[in-house]
Amino acid sequence: MHPRDPSADSLDLPATVRAGWQARLTHVVSPPTLDSCPPTDPPVDPGDPRMLYHATMQTVQTPPMAKALTLARRLWLASGPRSEGQLHLAVDGPGETGMTTVLRKIGRAFEGIVHAQLPADVTRIPVIHINAPLAPSGKLDMSIPFAEFLGFKHTKDPETGGRSTDMTGPVCHVMKTRGTRLVLVDGIDRLDNSELSAAFDYFGYLAAECDVCFVYCGTGAREIVNDARHGRRPSPPPSGSGGIPTLPVLPIPYSPNDHALFHEVVKFFDQGLRLHQHKPGDLLALAEHLHRRTGGYMKPLSQLICHSAQEAIETGVEAITTTILDNQLVGAFDEDPLLPG
Repeated sequence: MHPRDPSADSLDLPATVRAGWQARLTHVVSPPTLDSCPPTDPPVDPGDPRMLYHATMQTVQTPPMAKALTLARRLWLASGPRSEGQLHLAVDGPGETGMTTVLRKIGRAFEGIVHAQLPADVTRIPVIHINAPLAPSGKLDMSIPFAEFLGFKHTKDPETGGRSTDMTGPVCHVMKTRGTRLVLVDGIDRLDNSELSAAFDYFGYLAAECDVCFVYCGTGAREIVNDARHGRRPSPPPSGSGGIPTLPVLPIPYSPNDHALFHEVVKFFDQGLRLHQHKPGDLLALAEHLHRRTGGYMKPLSQLICHSAQEAIETGVEAITTTILDNQLVGAFDEDPLLPG
């Protein structure tokens, strides 16, 4: 057995609670060396360093990820005193493209800038990260995800049927006194149309009252935010504002005339693999197959490669092949596996 690093315990927590968010800020994925990890006869220990490493590997620096660093700097500069008001952004694109990863990259980069620019303060909470909540029985309480992130006890004993109480006051107090300057809202597309007005009224209140920037993420985020704004005032004329600034996160194309970016992404994974029979460039030779299976969507691409690497270790093949790729359940298939042959 391999001992668990006690400092990694908070990584088991979601990024939408402060301890989980902080753990991800400092967590570094370090690839093990092949010399320290000789091939293992089956069954492979699930705690094997290479199995754990290939569960996630390192984050690929796609163009949206690179743009996230620039946007974090823009948000930092815009989050100071401004007569024009705060800058708000949207992260938009189809599902499975890695939008949440890009959103969190913006938050991590922003928090890094805060730590570099301001005096050290362990009580500071520069970034709050929430998921847009569901509203059982039509009772939307936007204060609860903020309270969850900050660790407030907002609910009575659920076994007694106690109801949550509004936490806006305590949330605002912490945001004002602990230096919160950025709020990340993921899953904005989860909100029902009937909830948009109340939700964005709440976000607008926090933005104005606590002087913070918001970044909204989800499929259709740009139109959702713009429609919510237009619901409270006339739409701008065609020559006016284009609405909320938006970072698009799209599938990576692949064709004979447009393959350079996908090759760079695959090359990054290729260089990160820690398999004894893998040679540099082997994965790149499978680029067309990888794109056919994933359509250039980053989430299934990453999962397909990571799962395949784990199977390569488990089986002793120690290299990714088309057979191993096609053994994985993620990605698309030529034929529907649920239909009879």
